[in-house]
Amino acid sequence: MYIDTSTLSNKEMYKFLIGGVAPRPIAWAGTRSKDGINNLAPFSFYNAFSSTPPIVGFSAIPRLDGSNKDTLQNIIDTECFTLSTVSHKLVQQASKSAALLEPDEDEFDYAGLEPAEAQNINAPYVKDALLVFECTLNQIVSFGHHEGAGNLILGEIKFIAIDDSIYNDGYVDIAKLDPVGRLAGNWYSTIRDRFELTRG
Repeated sequence: MYIDTSTLSNKEMYKFLIGGVAPRPIAWAGTRSKDGINNLAPFSFYNAFSSTPPIVGFSAIPRLDGSNKDTLQNIIDTECFTLSTVSHKLVQQASKSAALLEPDEDEFDYAGLEPAEAQNINAPYVKDALLVFECTLNQIVSFGHHEGAGNLILGEIKFIAIDDSIYNDGYVDIAKLDPVGRLAGNWYSTIRDRFELTRG
Protein backbone atom coordinates (compact mmCIF):
# COMPACT_ATOMS: atom_id res chain seq x y z
CA MET A 1 0.00 0.00 0.00
CA TYR A 2 1.21 3.48 -0.88
CA ILE A 3 -0.72 6.50 0.37
CA ASP A 4 -0.78 10.04 -0.97
CA THR A 5 -1.10 12.20 2.16
CA SER A 6 -3.04 14.83 0.20
CA THR A 7 -5.94 12.35 0.08
CA LEU A 8 -6.10 12.02 3.87
CA SER A 9 -8.27 14.03 6.21
CA ASN A 10 -6.71 15.66 9.26
CA LYS A 11 -8.10 12.86 11.45
CA GLU A 12 -6.69 10.15 9.18
CA MET A 13 -3.25 11.78 9.06
CA TYR A 14 -3.25 12.28 12.81
CA LYS A 15 -3.89 8.55 13.30
CA PHE A 16 -0.84 7.73 11.19
CA LEU A 17 1.31 10.11 13.23
CA ILE A 18 0.27 8.91 16.68
CA GLY A 19 0.43 5.28 15.61
CA GLY A 20 3.67 5.51 13.66
CA VAL A 21 5.70 7.97 15.76
CA ALA A 22 5.76 6.09 19.04
CA PRO A 23 6.44 5.95 21.86
CA ARG A 24 6.48 9.72 22.26
CA PRO A 25 7.92 11.25 25.46
CA ILE A 26 5.51 13.40 27.45
CA ALA A 27 6.28 16.71 29.13
CA TRP A 28 4.07 19.13 30.98
CA ALA A 29 4.46 22.68 29.72
CA GLY A 30 4.06 25.11 32.58
CA THR A 31 3.25 28.70 31.68
CA ARG A 32 1.73 31.81 33.23
CA SER A 33 -0.59 34.29 31.58
CA LYS A 34 0.16 37.99 31.52
CA ASP A 35 -2.62 38.26 34.12
CA GLY A 36 -0.77 35.86 36.45
CA ILE A 37 -2.89 32.73 35.90
CA ASN A 38 -0.98 29.44 35.94
CA ASN A 39 -1.43 27.01 33.07
CA LEU A 40 -0.32 23.40 32.74
CA ALA A 41 -0.72 21.10 29.74
CA PRO A 42 0.86 17.76 28.75
CA PHE A 43 2.39 17.40 25.29
CA SER A 44 3.56 14.24 23.54
CA PHE A 45 4.68 16.00 20.36
CA TYR A 46 7.85 16.77 22.34
CA ASN A 47 11.58 16.14 21.95
CA ALA A 48 15.17 17.45 22.12
CA PHE A 49 16.81 19.08 19.10
CA SER A 50 20.21 20.49 20.08
CA SER A 51 22.71 20.24 22.92
CA THR A 52 24.68 23.45 22.18
CA PRO A 53 22.61 25.49 22.62
CA PRO A 54 20.35 23.13 24.57
CA ILE A 55 17.08 23.24 22.64
CA VAL A 56 13.90 21.32 23.39
CA GLY A 57 10.56 21.76 21.73
CA PHE A 58 6.95 20.72 21.53
CA SER A 59 4.05 21.39 19.22
CA ALA A 60 0.81 23.09 20.24
CA ILE A 61 -2.15 22.68 17.91
CA PRO A 62 -4.76 25.51 17.76
CA ARG A 63 -8.29 25.14 19.09
CA LEU A 64 -10.93 23.99 16.62
CA ASP A 65 -11.89 27.63 15.96
CA GLY A 66 -8.27 28.42 15.02
CA SER A 67 -7.48 30.45 18.14
CA ASN A 68 -4.34 29.85 20.19
CA LYS A 69 -4.51 27.52 23.16
CA ASP A 70 -3.48 29.03 26.49
CA THR A 71 0.00 27.47 26.48
CA LEU A 72 0.95 29.02 23.15
CA GLN A 73 -0.56 32.41 23.94
CA ASN A 74 1.19 32.54 27.33
CA ILE A 75 4.55 31.74 25.72
CA ILE A 76 4.01 34.42 23.09
CA ASP A 77 3.28 36.89 25.89
CA THR A 78 6.00 35.90 28.39
CA GLU A 79 8.65 34.21 26.21
CA CYS A 80 9.34 31.45 28.74
CA PHE A 81 8.03 28.09 29.96
CA THR A 82 8.95 25.01 31.97
CA LEU A 83 8.90 21.39 30.84
CA SER A 84 8.29 18.79 33.56
CA THR A 85 8.92 15.13 32.75
CA VAL A 86 5.90 12.87 33.27
CA SER A 87 7.00 9.87 35.34
CA HIS A 88 4.82 6.79 35.69
CA LYS A 89 3.78 7.75 39.23
CA LEU A 90 2.22 10.95 37.82
CA VAL A 91 0.57 9.58 34.68
CA GLN A 92 -3.00 9.75 36.07
CA GLN A 93 -2.55 13.45 36.85
CA ALA A 94 -1.05 14.01 33.40
CA SER A 95 -4.10 12.48 31.77
CA LYS A 96 -6.44 14.60 33.87
CA SER A 97 -4.52 17.80 33.16
CA ALA A 98 -5.14 17.33 29.42
CA ALA A 99 -8.74 18.49 29.88
CA LEU A 100 -9.72 21.59 27.90
CA LEU A 101 -10.35 24.16 30.59
CA GLU A 102 -11.20 27.83 30.29
CA PRO A 103 -8.31 30.33 30.38
CA ASP A 104 -9.16 31.42 33.93
CA GLU A 105 -9.12 27.84 35.26
CA ASP A 106 -6.00 26.34 36.83
CA GLU A 107 -4.98 22.87 35.57
CA PHE A 108 -2.78 22.35 38.63
CA ASP A 109 -5.85 22.53 40.87
CA TYR A 110 -7.99 20.49 38.49
CA ALA A 111 -5.46 17.64 38.25
CA GLY A 112 -4.56 17.66 41.95
CA LEU A 113 -0.98 18.79 41.37
CA GLU A 114 1.05 21.21 43.45
CA PRO A 115 2.79 23.97 41.52
CA ALA A 116 6.32 25.10 42.25
CA GLU A 117 7.93 28.32 41.11
CA ALA A 118 10.74 28.26 38.57
CA GLN A 119 13.86 29.83 40.03
CA ASN A 120 14.91 31.93 37.05
CA ILE A 121 11.87 32.47 34.81
CA ASN A 122 8.26 33.55 35.35
CA ALA A 123 6.58 30.16 35.07
CA PRO A 124 5.35 27.33 37.29
CA TYR A 125 6.24 23.65 37.15
CA VAL A 126 5.01 20.40 38.71
CA LYS A 127 6.52 20.20 42.19
CA ASP A 128 6.57 16.38 42.20
CA ALA A 129 8.28 16.10 38.81
CA LEU A 130 11.75 14.58 39.08
CA LEU A 131 13.20 16.48 36.11
CA VAL A 132 12.29 20.00 34.99
CA PHE A 133 13.74 22.26 32.30
CA GLU A 134 13.41 26.03 32.69
CA CYS A 135 13.33 27.46 29.18
CA THR A 136 13.33 30.80 27.43
CA LEU A 137 11.67 31.02 24.03
CA ASN A 138 14.01 30.48 21.08
CA GLN A 139 11.44 30.61 18.29
CA ILE A 140 7.98 29.51 17.21
CA VAL A 141 7.50 27.88 13.84
CA SER A 142 3.84 28.15 12.84
CA PHE A 143 2.30 25.82 10.28
CA GLY A 144 -0.95 27.78 10.06
CA HIS A 145 -4.18 28.27 12.01
CA HIS A 146 -6.33 25.63 10.32
CA GLU A 147 -7.45 22.37 11.91
CA GLY A 148 -4.46 20.20 12.83
CA ALA A 149 -1.83 22.86 12.11
CA GLY A 150 0.91 22.79 14.70
CA ASN A 151 3.04 25.51 16.22
CA LEU A 152 6.52 24.18 16.99
CA ILE A 153 7.68 25.94 20.14
CA LEU A 154 11.44 25.79 20.61
CA GLY A 155 13.00 26.78 23.91
CA GLU A 156 16.54 27.08 25.20
CA ILE A 157 17.11 25.31 28.50
CA LYS A 158 18.58 27.82 30.93
CA PHE A 159 18.33 25.85 34.17
CA ILE A 160 17.60 22.24 35.13
CA ALA A 161 15.84 21.15 38.31
CA ILE A 162 16.64 17.49 38.95
CA ASP A 163 15.81 15.40 42.00
CA ASP A 164 18.93 14.13 43.76
CA SER A 165 17.52 10.60 43.70
CA ILE A 166 17.78 10.34 39.91
CA TYR A 167 21.10 12.16 39.42
CA ASN A 168 24.03 9.78 39.15
CA ASP A 169 27.50 11.21 38.47
CA GLY A 170 26.37 13.48 35.61
CA TYR A 171 23.74 11.09 34.26
CA VAL A 172 19.98 10.82 34.65
CA ASP A 173 19.02 7.46 36.18
CA ILE A 174 16.35 6.53 33.63
CA ALA A 175 15.02 3.65 35.74
CA LYS A 176 14.33 5.94 38.68
CA LEU A 177 12.96 8.70 36.44
CA ASP A 178 10.56 6.06 35.06
CA PRO A 179 9.18 8.21 32.23
CA VAL A 180 6.09 7.23 30.29
CA GLY A 181 5.53 7.49 26.56
CA ARG A 182 2.39 8.14 24.58
CA LEU A 183 1.03 5.68 22.05
CA ALA A 184 -2.16 5.80 19.98
CA GLY A 185 -5.64 5.85 21.51
CA ASN A 186 -5.64 5.44 25.29
CA TRP A 187 -2.33 3.56 25.31
CA TYR A 188 0.88 4.54 27.08
CA SER A 189 4.27 2.85 27.44
CA THR A 190 7.03 2.61 30.02
CA ILE A 191 10.79 2.05 29.62
CA ARG A 192 10.79 -1.06 31.81
CA ASP A 193 11.16 -3.53 28.93
CA ARG A 194 14.60 -2.51 27.69
CA PHE A 195 17.52 -4.04 25.84
CA GLU A 196 21.03 -2.82 25.18
CA LEU A 197 22.70 -2.78 21.78
CA THR A 198 26.08 -1.30 20.87
CA ARG A 199 25.85 1.13 17.98
CA GLY A 200 27.58 0.20 14.74
